[in-house]
Amino acid sequence: MKKFLIVDDQVLYLKSLKALFSKNYKVVTASSYDEAIEQLQNPVDIALIDIRLDEDDENNADGLKLLKWIQQNSPSISCFTMSAYTDFGYTEKALSSGARYFFRKPIDIKTLTDIIKEKG
Repeated sequence: MKKFLIVDDQVLYLKSLKALFSKNYKVVTASSYDEAIEQLQNPVDIALIDIRLDEDDENNADGLKLLKWIQQNSPSISCFTMSAYTDFGYTEKALSSGARYFFRKPIDIKTLTDIIKEKG
């Protein structure tokens, strides 16, 4: 069973995504950059990363920082990103940093599961 890391600072969103994917994946979660790095000390196959991991900091883009860390240290992980923010720059940066797909929140569950299955 593939191991799936989900990173989001919104606890309810994190719990919902974990419940959604737990049937087909071994799911681990993190709500911050530091927690995600800790989870990545053990092999992970897929990562779904929220771009902004601190809603109170408008300049926060720890998800992009995490994506870059993964590309440098574990490039075999299939990375996907998500964000509720409409700034197209985040989408562009995520895709150019190695994300296989960018999901805009709220995410359509069928689209999410189909794309993760296909590209993960």
